[in-house]
Amino acid sequence: MKKSSNIVVKQVSIEHGIVELRSDNILVFRPDVATFKEYTMPILEDLLEAFIEITDGVPRPNMCDNRYITGIVSKEEQKYTNAYFEKFATKMGMITHSAPVRILVNSYTRIFKPKVPIRLFKTEEAAVKWLTKV
Repeated sequence: MKKSSNIVVKQVSIEHGIVELRSDNILVFRPDVATFKEYTMPILEDLLEAFIEITDGVPRPNMCDNRYITGIVSKEEQKYTNAYFEKFATKMGMITHSAPVRILVNSYTRIFKPKVPIRLFKTEEAAVKWLTKV
């Protein structure tokens, strides 16, 4: 079976990593694993700006690689994310191997009832398969 190759059609480097728009229409955040360990309000604000810029304001399926994230997101950060998710994402695929992150995200979805579907994945391939499914 031939694997489809996805090309990065737009890319923006920010202090916290790289934001990409792929040819399969997926918006991706790839954090700088050497320096990025947790989401904070200033980082979320920077990401929102980069996401809207790279998508020209058109929400897309979104994938974030949280395999190296160690911090816990505060209630303020959760509220901010929920308030602005729809501006850049139609659905969110999060890659993580962390049990605490899984617990946090599952709690978040129960409490805040996000406006876009969120699913957790162990691999990028699984996330892409779900994100590209119509």
